[in-house]
Amino acid sequence: MSPRRAKATQGRVGDDPATALRGHLIDTAERLLAEHQVGQITTRQIARAAGVSDGVLYNYFADKNDLLVAALLRRYGQLLGRYDARLPEAGTATVEANLVAYAEAALELVAQALPIAAGLMTEPHLLHRFVADIHREPFGPQRLREPLAAYLAAEQRLGRLADVPLEAAITLILGPVIMLGFTELVGGQPREVVSTQLPAIVRTLLTGLNPS
Repeated sequence: MSPRRAKATQGRVGDDPATALRGHLIDTAERLLAEHQVGQITTRQIARAAGVSDGVLYNYFADKNDLLVAALLRRYGQLLGRYDARLPEAGTATVEANLVAYAEAALELVAQALPIAAGLMTEPHLLHRFVADIHREPFGPQRLREPLAAYLAAEQRLGRLADVPLEAAITLILGPVIMLGFTELVGGQPREVVSTQLPAIVRTLLTGLNPS
């Protein structure tokens, strides 16, 4: 390994050198994406920031775009991990409080994922690839819907939720969440303002629109 490559992967004790350097390149790309518009990032810029020669990138990625998409997918995967960690279990608290927690977690995910896609609007080929990749395993729309479906089904088994069509209930919860995520991104409203609507949305879903 050259001195530059050795320096780049320093501190990754126990890692396979190739795996460590690939991770280091993704780290670097992710940092540059946070600092620059995607169209401004060059292969040479990534190499210099990573402390490697220009050609090293092509040992691990097909091209610059392949690396940038890998960095964006890792960021999206981290968002999904945080979403999963925030979800309550059936039978705890109240159904209303739990559904608000689900909606808040989903809003956090949507509100942070949308700017990733928005940042690629000037690079349509990258945007299309990113969107295609997040709709495939291990990602996909099911990562957002399946935990909520499992939660609602479990609450039905516990008798804490009526025998309602689950797909319709999921759409009624996630639909407003996605809309509010766009409201935050496009309208510039702060998260704390946008999220105040979630308890009323959930309460309306649970009680219905007809007078009692």
